[in-house]
Amino acid sequence: MKTQFSSSCTDARLVAPVLACAMLVLGAMPTALAAQPGAAPVRTVANPFGTAAAEQPALQQGPLSIDAGKGTMLRLSEDAVSVFVADPTIADVHVPSPKTIFVLGKKTGSTTLYVLGPNNKTLLQRTIVVARDMITVRNTIAARFPNLNVQVSTGQGSLLLTGQVPNSLDADAVVQAITPYLADKEVLINRMTIDRPLQVQLRVRITEVDRNVTQQLGINWQAMGSAVGNFYGGIFSGRPIYNLNQPIANGAGGVTYPVNLPTNNAYSLLGAFKTGNVDIRALVDALNQEGLLTVLAEPNLVALSGQTASFLAGGEFPIPVSQTNGAISVEFKQFGVKLDFTPTVLNERRISLKVRPEVSQIDSTASVTTGGVTVPGLSVRRADTTVELASGQSFAIGGLLQSNTSDIVSQVPGIGSIPVLGKLFSSSNYQNNKTELVIMVTPYLVEPTDPAKLRSPLDSLISPSSDVEYSFKRQSGDEPQPGQPRLVGAAGYVY
Repeated sequence: MKTQFSSSCTDARLVAPVLACAMLVLGAMPTALAAQPGAAPVRTVANPFGTAAAEQPALQQGPLSIDAGKGTMLRLSEDAVSVFVADPTIADVHVPSPKTIFVLGKKTGSTTLYVLGPNNKTLLQRTIVVARDMITVRNTIAARFPNLNVQVSTGQGSLLLTGQVPNSLDADAVVQAITPYLADKEVLINRMTIDRPLQVQLRVRITEVDRNVTQQLGINWQAMGSAVGNFYGGIFSGRPIYNLNQPIANGAGGVTYPVNLPTNNAYSLLGAFKTGNVDIRALVDALNQEGLLTVLAEPNLVALSGQTASFLAGGEFPIPVSQTNGAISVEFKQFGVKLDFTPTVLNERRISLKVRPEVSQIDSTASVTTGGVTVPGLSVRRADTTVELASGQSFAIGGLLQSNTSDIVSQVPGIGSIPVLGKLFSSSNYQNNKTELVIMVTPYLVEPTDPAKLRSPLDSLISPSSDVEYSFKRQSGDEPQPGQPRLVGAAGYVY
């Protein structure tokens, strides 16, 4: 027994180290390895958002709503074999374990989630609706604009802004703050209104200055047969020259005059000599004329902030247009002085103004003839500009020039080309027409006024009861009625 014991003791000494090593190895192994036979390995997925994801039982088969950038956890009753997402750009899934599915919302939209089990059994079929994180959007608006009453709501492919703001500057700032939250192909619907719609009165002065310079200098020679010999002389201006004291009856029963020279507007010096059948007359024309003509149009327009007002002083002329079936229709083209302006009130002191003035006139030299019909062209001068200025300030648009120059030289063939001497046998008519368009614009912030304060020119008009009363009133002048203002000051006094 002792041997057996001894033997037993010897066996114990050999087995003890082996058992000790086995216990150390088993103690170092993780408990996860002691999973049930046949179970799939478990993969741990960290939450990419750093926040705890909501868990929802998979038995709910209705639509699953998730905010973009957030996720939720689904628990399955059986092990999942396959998971499908119809549009992975809208939502994505992670499978930490066979009975757990993590759904991640990526962008706004809707898609479908399918989960299949053994033998292609459908374990889950749900519509995933990914909406915008409106809490973040509303918190951004509240933090940046704490004093504004602005609401933000979402819809399918759009964001809607509603509320009231003091001015258009605040409205633009809200739009710029919301724009980064728009996804691809989404639109922003701005339904914000201004607390007090502002009106802008635009006073425009459109001035067209014509500067015409005409110079005429030369000698016109004429020779004609006549039976009377005489000398004639004199200075004439602006009318034909006749010798009314010596009319001559011709063979046809008419009457001619020895001197008959048209002179247009020039100052003319006439010298005439007649001898025998020869009549020599020289008419020296000299004209240096400058004209200055101002055409003024002064429209006053009123428009709401952000709206467009238009003005046209001119007319329309018809233009025939051929149709595909051979018929001819008529369209009308505008011409004259035209003005379009769009004001935007930035705040109580600043106005952004887009002005588009245009001055056009019918130009026969640019006409087009088609089908036997001549359509005239248009000579157009147009400006399109945007400025920012305060109420009551003015700006001018000038430099729109148009120049026409003509020089007509009349001379005796051969003799008129001789240097120095040819000047005695030639006449020059030089014309230079220049037109400049100057536009002056002044915007004003206006508000509705009391009707009792408005007056028309007819309010102070009193019809006389008789011709005598009318005559005396015209001579002595009307006295202002009680309660009417009396204008005091010289001409040009600003009240």
